[in-house]
Amino acid sequence: MRVNKRDAPNPDTAFQTPIIEVDEWRERFLPDGARMLYRCIQGRFDGTDVRFNLLFPEKDSCRRRFHQCLTPATFSRTEDIGRDAAVALQSGACFVENSQEPEDLWRANAAVADMTRRKAREIYGPNRFYGYVYGGRGSAYRALACVEHSSAWDGAALLMPGDGTILYDVSASAQMTLAEGARDLPRTLTALADWVERGVRPIG
Repeated sequence: MRVNKRDAPNPDTAFQTPIIEVDEWRERFLPDGARMLYRCIQGRFDGTDVRFNLLFPEKDSCRRRFHQCLTPATFSRTEDIGRDAAVALQSGACFVENSQEPEDLWRANAAVADMTRRKAREIYGPNRFYGYVYGGRGSAYRALACVEHSSAWDGAALLMPGDGTILYDVSASAQMTLAEGARDLPRTLTALADWVERGVRPIG
């Protein structure tokens, strides 16, 4: 059986032993009164200062993709999650965040992406799982380093200063396109996911 390179084990020896500290189901009530249930897995990699926070939607609503946010992680131990996490879960995506070591632009992120896929297969089954990394301003350069140095993701959204968001399709040999005025992150990530999964290539 041929293994997709994004499903292959992470070869980085520094991030081989995740230590799970929290694994529980949580709930959040949305402004409209709707109840959202999700599974929270938190922990760290043994021998490093890298921590991770993985939020998984219920199986029936999962669309087999994850959004990995590179902005500073909050690691909340309550049901009070941030806007990006809530939007990801509502759209059927897993939400991923992690801390990073100062000199590391991509290795810890790739290890967390790899672990997210492995956990997702345990929870949802063996079918293909797509991953997208994103960040704003300084974190946008980290996101770019991620997709340039690792095959752990299928695409990236680089929220650069100004009026646009750069969508980066890993499968198109590092081609990019600029979505003018795409300040709405949920819409941007959904467009990126659909774009990559349909095999669409950027113009130019």
